[in-house]
Amino acid sequence: MDQLAVVVRRATERDHQAIRALVRSERLNPTGINWPNFMVAVAKGRVIGAVQIRKHSDGSRELGSLVVTKEARSHGIASRLIDTLLADDQEPIWLITAVPNANAYSRWGFEQIQVREAPAKVRRNHLMGSMARIISFFKRRPMQQLVILERRPIDGRMTARKSAPGLGRERDQGERAPA
Repeated sequence: MDQLAVVVRRATERDHQAIRALVRSERLNPTGINWPNFMVAVAKGRVIGAVQIRKHSDGSRELGSLVVTKEARSHGIASRLIDTLLADDQEPIWLITAVPNANAYSRWGFEQIQVREAPAKVRRNHLMGSMARIISFFKRRPMQQLVILERRPIDGRMTARKSAPGLGRERDQGERAPA
């Protein structure tokens, strides 16, 4: 996929159905899909990737619904989506992901925290994702442990609050953050 042919932009209302379909295609949580919160990657007029900052009622914000179509992975599209979404963001943000993907988010200042340290709404989403893992076991799908990552501003720049142990290899194939 030609990098120059991919445009990363804010989602529009016309992108809503494509975003929803992408999220469902990867069996991510389809609740809380609000198109104004999304950045999308578009190639040849088709949405091929999406990511959002979900704004919770407790004031916390969560990077979620990160997905790139299978055929568009391994071209840096997920990284471009996150770069664009977080470019000027100076507020704390959390992320839930599988352990093997966690280390990839360190380039944006995310580091693992204990579940109890996360805001209530993020902890709730982590619990829901963990319960979905159990269902995956019974459906004979691979189960992966989920962790919560945090990114906080310090001295005018974004950085994580504390260091985390090595959490796996970096993957540039459109890693997904649970919705």
